[in-house]
Amino acid sequence: MARRRLALLNLLVPLAAVLVPLSIVGYRYVPVARQYFDDQSCVGCHRQHNARLVDQWLDSAHFGADVGCEACHGTDHDAMFAAHGDVAPTVCDECHADAYTEFARSKHAEAEADAKGHAMFLAAPPAIQRQGCMACHAIGKIWPDGSTGRCNDCHGGHRFSAAEARAPEACEVCHMGPDHPQIEAWRSSKHGIAYRTGETDGAPSCVTCHLGGAAGHDVTANLTLGRGAGGAILVGESVGIPSKVIDRATFDANRGRMLAICRQCHAEGFADRSLRDADEIKRIADGLVAEAAQILNELSREGLIVPAPEDRPPNPKAGHAFVLGGQQVYSDTSAIELRFFEMAKFHHSITFKGAYHNSPDYTHWNGYQPLQADLTFIRSEAHRLRQARKAAQGPAAPSPTPPAAPFAPAEPPAGPVEAP
Repeated sequence: MARRRLALLNLLVPLAAVLVPLSIVGYRYVPVARQYFDDQSCVGCHRQHNARLVDQWLDSAHFGADVGCEACHGTDHDAMFAAHGDVAPTVCDECHADAYTEFARSKHAEAEADAKGHAMFLAAPPAIQRQGCMACHAIGKIWPDGSTGRCNDCHGGHRFSAAEARAPEACEVCHMGPDHPQIEAWRSSKHGIAYRTGETDGAPSCVTCHLGGAAGHDVTANLTLGRGAGGAILVGESVGIPSKVIDRATFDANRGRMLAICRQCHAEGFADRSLRDADEIKRIADGLVAEAAQILNELSREGLIVPAPEDRPPNPKAGHAFVLGGQQVYSDTSAIELRFFEMAKFHHSITFKGAYHNSPDYTHWNGYQPLQADLTFIRSEAHRLRQARKAAQGPAAPSPTPPAAPFAPAEPPAGPVEAP
């Protein structure tokens, strides 16, 4: 009897080892397999027209969690087409509430509003707006319900891979180039070199510092003066152009969160000194921009900006006002203003973002040196414009010489005159 039970047990254990997994797999795959050959179902239809999308979804955590097409896209095809297939973040919020809340308070959530409210965007042709602006700034897409965000900009649909979103290459799409070269500066830093030489488990990448610790999906939470493309200043400071202003409490809280991340690999004193150096470099760069802005404002008051603001197409946001930084545009402008635009928009940002990302070359030769060259040019051009105005006015008329007084002999001295 015991021998029969043992034989039965020996049969049932392997059978269970096969049947249980099959039942689990069958629970998910059998219905999907049935849809796969039903061209009236989402899977069956898109298998014919967008097979890669179906493959990505089958490889996703959503598939494993039984989250199908209708859960995100709904069943109204007219609404799907009107939204161009995009899914509002409030749909994601149903399962990912913390991520949604964190993202909603980040700078990413403001990206579309920032772009659409900027003179450069409004002055650009529609195709440039779509491909040169909104291709990045749509991460902060504003939805009819007032929510903001487009999660699949980082978590590429339909796989929605967290690993893909964590890779620095996911950030490279937008955070590169002369106006905010974060990826280039990081790559040329010790952090980036460690990552690229295979230390991917320990080397810090974008998410380590900017989405690490308490920040969650708020990319702004650990940033201080380096936040945004143009950086920020503390209350009471000035950079000569419109800038984001933060108070000391915000600075201290954000810096504390960043140092907590740095301490995972570095002594706090080392990390604090490095960040303080970057703060100082940011302020040095601010000072150079402020001096250049003062020179250009003086030239404008002297009528030496050609074409003058009133003689060019109006700025979409400021009309015919003279604008530096902020809503300044790079078209229909003067040569000296264009040089200032490049100084404030590109070289200023490269200098301090190079410092905060620990890239010596971006800090100095790609940032600080061109910043100094910009200021040198602006000083020299201001002098040339003033000299040209003097030359155009011609030599100054000589001052009239007053008529000579009639000759009068000197009065003899009073009192007796001594003999020689």
